Amino acid sequence: MTNPKYTTMSSPSNPTSSKIPDHPVPVPTHGPGGTFTVLARTTISAPPVQVLSLIRDTSTWKEWNSFCPACIIHPSKGKSKAPILKGTNFIGEEKEFDFSSEGKVEEEGWLEGGTVAVIDVFMNGDGLVSGTKRSRTQGVEITVLERLAEGVEGCGEKRWDSEYSRGRKGFRIAWKSSGWSHWQLHSERVMEFLEKGSDGMETEYVCWETFGGMLGPVVKRTVGHTLVDRFGDYAADVKKFLEGKQHQEEDDEEEPEA
Repeated sequence: MTNPKYTTMSSPSNPTSSKIPDHPVPVPTHGPGGTFTVLARTTISAPPVQVLSLIRDTSTWKEWNSFCPACIIHPSKGKSKAPILKGTNFIGEEKEFDFSSEGKVEEEGWLEGGTVAVIDVFMNGDGLVSGTKRSRTQGVEITVLERLAEGVEGCGEKRWDSEYSRGRKGFRIAWKSSGWSHWQLHSERVMEFLEKGSDGMETEYVCWETFGGMLGPVVKRTVGHTLVDRFGDYAADVKKFLEGKQHQEEDDEEEPEA
């Protein structure tokens, strides 16, 4: 077996980790159990709301997402089923970020609770390379879209919690796969963007997908290690894009006027 691309534990020198944990991690729709989980983590120098917005706006995926660079949203499935994020920005102050459905449902590529979509998957991680062909497509449905902030008026109650987000502020989005009967194969991917640092300007990014069903062991055996690499790439891609954009904006601000 080749050396792993990512470490199993993050560190200052290797901020992005990706692995198959010893036990499956519970997910909102399917609960505990399953065959295996792929888990990736990193720290991003951007507030959680920016990380969430990047994931939700799939029109940006072609700029940074080497694993799944394209997403086609079903035109009749834009209405929200999961709770909608409304009202204020992350820290509850100025209304700089609109989390309501108004103005978003008709916006191409914007993920809402209940959105049904088809994602292009590049299992070799070459989705941003011109001329490469996708490995397959994957149908998904957004199952969770919520703000993790207990006791904040207008945010609603959290329906489900994970071992990573318990008691912390941030956001969560999740989607389940489609195309197979549940007993054959099912999976759900969860991404949490958790506030880190005293000023809330950093994000602990945690992403996992748990697979189950009769075909779960086959998926683990055939592409498990490939998925570890791709989930690591996904985390690293988000980090690189947002931090690079932030550095560019800082450089533009510092550039002297002619």
